[in-house]
Amino acid sequence: MAKKQFSLSKLSIPIFWDLFFRFLSVIASTAMVSHYSNNLVGAMGAGNEIIDLFITVFSFLSVGCSVVVAQAIGAKDTALARKVIHQSLFLNLLVGLVCGSFILWQSEFLLHLLNIPQELLKDSQNYLDMLAICLVFDAVGLILSAIIRVYNKAYWVMLVGFMMDIIVVIGNFYVLHFTQLELFGVGVSNIVARVVAVIAMFLIVVYKLKIHLKIKEMLKLEKDVLKKVFSIGGFSAGENLIWISQYIISFSFVASLGKENLSVQTIYFQLSLLIMMVGIAMSVANEIIVGKLVGARHENIAYKHTWQALYFSVIVTILVVLIHYSLKDFTMNLLDLKQVLREIMLPLFTLSIFLEIARTFNIVMVNALRASGDAKFPFFSGMVFMLGVSLPVGYILCFHYNLGILGIWIGYCADESLRGLVNAYRWKSKKWQGKALV
Repeated sequence: MAKKQFSLSKLSIPIFWDLFFRFLSVIASTAMVSHYSNNLVGAMGAGNEIIDLFITVFSFLSVGCSVVVAQAIGAKDTALARKVIHQSLFLNLLVGLVCGSFILWQSEFLLHLLNIPQELLKDSQNYLDMLAICLVFDAVGLILSAIIRVYNKAYWVMLVGFMMDIIVVIGNFYVLHFTQLELFGVGVSNIVARVVAVIAMFLIVVYKLKIHLKIKEMLKLEKDVLKKVFSIGGFSAGENLIWISQYIISFSFVASLGKENLSVQTIYFQLSLLIMMVGIAMSVANEIIVGKLVGARHENIAYKHTWQALYFSVIVTILVVLIHYSLKDFTMNLLDLKQVLREIMLPLFTLSIFLEIARTFNIVMVNALRASGDAKFPFFSGMVFMLGVSLPVGYILCFHYNLGILGIWIGYCADESLRGLVNAYRWKSKKWQGKALV
């Protein structure tokens, strides 16, 4: 197998920039809406949280597709790889249509579950309805980007992400400065960006990867193929679903503290995502490499490679989070935050130094376990620590010790730290070996 198949830098750098452009799109939208109205940021955040939850529901197919295709490439089983790609695309399109339709039908009910203040409800619903339409294109886009990355063409996904950013920023600027559409218009610009992105990725798959997609093959579902995808994707989605559910429950805790805290939660979560992308990029790249190595039965090399990826990711995260802390005043000025929002947000910058290092540690270990075929363990560890540590600790510190939003984020930190250590111990034990799918 070509050496570039195992190059962490050649994979992680374009993945990093792709994630950066995607996160930049969300942050740019948040910043532009924040300048337009601080209160509308809270309304926007509510819609984003619900969409994140539903994306997790159908992201399991993209994770399962990526891991099984990577192992198939390592095992040189091109027939299996082709079947997984076609069937994953069809199923994710169906799930995206179902999820989008459900949100359009029950958008107001979903927002009430998050305790959204009445004055923000109408704006939140308008924005959420637009994002529900985006879900259909996100469902297909997730599979396409996973396919392109696993075939070592991650830089093409990066270019598509950059193109999406340009469309979103131009669209948002026009909507917020030349129309009265507000969040409805921001949602429309997101739909346009996703449509263009999906078309571009289809062209990349067909003309660059030379994978000619056929509707007949998509409709021909095979039990053995789907079982392999679900064995990874099901537990992966379960873990991500718990993570998003944890965040949404804590989001409702924050919402009960008032609209100022709600705005801070929305804004700072986007900043946190920006830091997380370092660990995510390294972990996704390592996941692809580990999948190929496990498929080729080079498990000892996969074991050593993951520790190297972990050390490098943590070092880079430390540098990034320290820069983030040193620029805290600049960041808040850039977002044009009111004084009351600044006072609520300031302690979170300090906490992030510990939280983001722990989170990167955990993300790398979780993705390595999934790539090896051992997706069940990180699911159960996630269930224990997110539900048994993060939420109870956050609730008690927030309401009983009057730490407010800081208490919620300390709960996040406790979860990521403990879970990272447990998942690392699992990798060190080598009990994941022998769980390959191909």
